[in-house]
Amino acid sequence: MSGRRIRNLLLLAIVAGVGWWIYRDRPTLGGFVDSITNPLFGSKAAVKSSERNRVVGDATVAISEQVEVPVEVVKEGMSGREVRDLLGTPDRIVRENLENKVTRATWTYDSAARVIVLHNDRVVSITVIR
Repeated sequence: MSGRRIRNLLLLAIVAGVGWWIYRDRPTLGGFVDSITNPLFGSKAAVKSSERNRVVGDATVAISEQVEVPVEVVKEGMSGREVRDLLGTPDRIVRENLENKVTRATWTYDSAARVIVLHNDRVVSITVIR
């Protein structure tokens, strides 16, 4: 076999291998970019966990220093459990059953000067009192 024929055979094998890889994995540009940036940005679960740790850390500092919990700690969209973890048990709770199985609860925290309204156990409104 001549060198030219070996080179053409090797080139054909490479093209066939790349073709098989494309057929099998169906790579996309987005998938390629994600595979490169995933170690840098982490997964959505890691980002969410990091945000929760930051919020809980802010609340822990505020509680340990006996200062008022900043408004930024409680955010819309948080669950009732997350609010309880941050602020403790509310001083007063008013529950309402609205139409279409929607429940509404108003939690009042006198010590933190907050009134928090939850729809289906998600914070929809935060009011600072005083």
